[in-house]
Amino acid sequence: MRRRRRDQPQIPSAPITPDAIAITIREVVTLIEVLDHAHACIVELSEADKETLARASGSSLIPLLYARAGFASIQGRRNIPLLAEEIGLLEAAVINLESYQGNEVVLCAGYQLLADFANRKRNSYPLRHVHGILTFTDEVEDTASGPATPSLA
Repeated sequence: MRRRRRDQPQIPSAPITPDAIAITIREVVTLIEVLDHAHACIVELSEADKETLARASGSSLIPLLYARAGFASIQGRRNIPLLAEEIGLLEAAVINLESYQGNEVVLCAGYQLLADFANRKRNSYPLRHVHGILTFTDEVEDTASGPATPSLA
């Protein structure tokens, strides 16, 4: 294992390249409701293993959404990143809700989110990981309460 010498400059983390759209906390709540309902419907009617059920319902995204929303809230931000590829999980959840005859209100909410997110795919923003949580690049600057990434030095 090679150690970095003290006289070598530290290279700042590079932005992550995947595309992400900005969603609101209200949309996060609706998205979680859709994914959670899809998971409940699939669990009830399927005998697949937990991992397959989580992927099919999109429920594996829920903890990530909570982390991103929490970090955005702490930073006083209004927008939460949703990767373009994660929209596919919503699509799968909506398809599964149709197949498993999920609640119509939740299904309509899922369709509305898909329509809203499709309109935003043209406006994607660069991302970074801060403390292991995905955030928009412009959101890691200093905040009113100090730097977003505190220094231990």
